[in-house]
Amino acid sequence: MAQFSACEETVEGSRLATQCLYPSFEPVYVYVAKFGFGYKIHDGGGAFRSAWLHGREENLINRIIDQECRRFHAKRAGTAISIDVEDADWLPTAVLSVANASSLSAHAAISRIVASAEKHLVDQIERTLISLFGASHVAREVELRGKSGGKRRFDAVVNPNQENPILVNGVTAHHASVSSKYVAFSDTEGDPSSKLAVHEKPLDAEDVTLLQQVATIMPLPRLGAAAQRAGSRQALAS
Repeated sequence: MAQFSACEETVEGSRLATQCLYPSFEPVYVYVAKFGFGYKIHDGGGAFRSAWLHGREENLINRIIDQECRRFHAKRAGTAISIDVEDADWLPTAVLSVANASSLSAHAAISRIVASAEKHLVDQIERTLISLFGASHVAREVELRGKSGGKRRFDAVVNPNQENPILVNGVTAHHASVSSKYVAFSDTEGDPSSKLAVHEKPLDAEDVTLLQQVATIMPLPRLGAAAQRAGSRQALAS
C-alpha cells in the first residue's frame, strides 16, 4: 500500500488519501477496515456528502452512486461506496476502485444537480424578460461568435438582431457554471452593463468578484429593473 499517502487510523478504518478528486478538488479518502477474515474498503460516504452539499436530491444521488458501483464492482452500503475482499493482495485494486467510483459519482451527481438548477433558473429568466420586452424580442440559448473566434452560448438575449443586444446568463454556485459564464461574457463585445449574470442562490464572494469584471451580477428578483435600464441605454445608443 506504499503507493498511497500516509495512513491515518480512524474509527472507520485506516484512512488513505488517493489521487482522485471530488468536484471541490478535495482528495478522495478511502478507508480500509478488517472485516471477518477479510477487509472492507469504503469511501466513508464521501461521494454522497460532496453531492449533497450542492443539492438535496437524495434519490438522484443514490441512483448515480448505484450506477458507478456497478461499473467498479462495488456496492452502496447506506451512503458509502464499499468493496469487500478476502485477500490482502487485492487491497490496492479495491482502494482504487472505490476511489474512482466515489469521485465519478460525485462529479456525475453534481453535474445533474447543477444542470437541473440552471434550467429552472433560465426558465424564470425567460419569463421575466418576455414580460418586459415581449416574446418576439427575446431569444433563448443563443450562440454568438466571441472575440477569440469561438462560439459563446447565452441563456437569453434581448433584441438579438440589434447592434448591442442585452446578454443574459444564469449562474449557479458551482465552479463549472461560474467559469463557463465568465468566459462567455469576457469573450463577447459589449459593455458590462448590458451583460447580466443572474443568480438565484448566493454565490461565493470570490465568484462575485470574478464575474463583476465582465458583467453586471444580480439576484433574480433584480433582473427586471436591470434589464429595463440596459434596454433604455440600448435605445439611446441606437
